[in-house]
Amino acid sequence: MLKHKRVFARQCDWCKREIILNGPNKDPFVVNMEYKYFCIEQKPGQPAERDCMAAYLNNINEKINKTKKDLEIKKRQKEEQEKLEKEEKQLAKPRVLAKLDAIQKELKDREFQRRLQKHPS
Repeated sequence: MLKHKRVFARQCDWCKREIILNGPNKDPFVVNMEYKYFCIEQKPGQPAERDCMAAYLNNINEKINKTKKDLEIKKRQKEEQEKLEKEEKQLAKPRVLAKLDAIQKELKDREFQRRLQKHPS
């Protein structure tokens, strides 16, 4: 009587292709630290024809780099905007100071006129 062997199969987490994990017709595969299974087709001594784990890692790195670039761009835009606001405030200061001086002068003149009216000489 022949004993039946169980054949375990999983799907590649990148390309969704079925991978046979054991048995005489098993497929080459790689498992990462997150327990994700990836298929790999490679002949000894040659680069891989199909390497789903490398594609997965490249995709993750592209996403990370893209988010870093986006954050960098947003940071630059924010700095530029703050710089423009600062320059506008600097430009507005002389006008404000001139107005302040004019108002102070007017108040002093009014006060002087009141004193003259109270105590005519």
